[in-house]
Amino acid sequence: MRLAEAVVTIVGMGLMGGSLGMALVKGHACKEVRALTRRPSNAEEIVKAKAAHKAGTNPELLLSDADLVVFAAPVRTIQRQIWALHAFMKPGAVVTEMGSTKGGIVGAFDRLPAEISAVGGHPMCGKEVSGLAAADPDLFQNKVWALTPSAKSTAAAFRLVEEMVLAVGAIPMSMSPDRHDRAVACISHLVYLMATVLVAVAEDTANDLPEVWQLAASGFRDSTRVAAGNIVMMMDILATNRENVLEMLGKARRQMTVLSRLLEEEDESGLLELLTPLRHRRLGMFPLDLAAEKAVIPNAP
Repeated sequence: MRLAEAVVTIVGMGLMGGSLGMALVKGHACKEVRALTRRPSNAEEIVKAKAAHKAGTNPELLLSDADLVVFAAPVRTIQRQIWALHAFMKPGAVVTEMGSTKGGIVGAFDRLPAEISAVGGHPMCGKEVSGLAAADPDLFQNKVWALTPSAKSTAAAFRLVEEMVLAVGAIPMSMSPDRHDRAVACISHLVYLMATVLVAVAEDTANDLPEVWQLAASGFRDSTRVAAGNIVMMMDILATNRENVLEMLGKARRQMTVLSRLLEEEDESGLLELLTPLRHRRLGMFPLDLAAEKAVIPNAP
């Protein structure tokens, strides 16, 4: 089946689900977008926001003839929803999701009936604010969307989900669930914890040096941005990716130990040797940041 012919039902209409619905509606990407929400009062708001053509709380009405069902909620909620709602889905339906970790979700997929296919998914984007009010149809533009096939993924199901990803402007990237969880532990979940550590250090320092909060500027703001994220969602992520996050925390501790030793030994050449390639790696990943830096500091190297 092609996406243009498909009925897509999104379960959960917060930031991610709402943004997906808006992008699909805006792009006329599929036959119909439906939204399954918990509260009846949300249905009118969802349709008014153009996040779905139809919305409500009745799973039988919204899922029974859906070709593609997208779960957009915290990971453990998705796991419960898959189990609770799969009975309303038709044979041949394809399930995907937008969860931040994959291990537990693959387990939930394995319990689906043989006639329902499933493909894991994770768009690598977001905001510090949540809810439908923060949804944006352009949220996924040029962002990587990890697709994690499993034993429940048929070739046809993968193509349909991939077509949806491309339709909203994202860049599909296929990888195993295990590799996904280890990678995001490094570049997302550890980042959140390190940002909270920076805030915690400033909070502790402010006990006898309250000026730190007055002096905190763009460097502190940018380095700690994700610490302002949804804490309920992050607790869910940390619980479902604990072993990988612990591995990355161990690596971070080892790096901090090296930095401490170099500073204690006043080893400036060693510090320079450590920091220089890391700076170049960062600039190579995000070259526009260097352009912005030079615009502010014309003689910046």
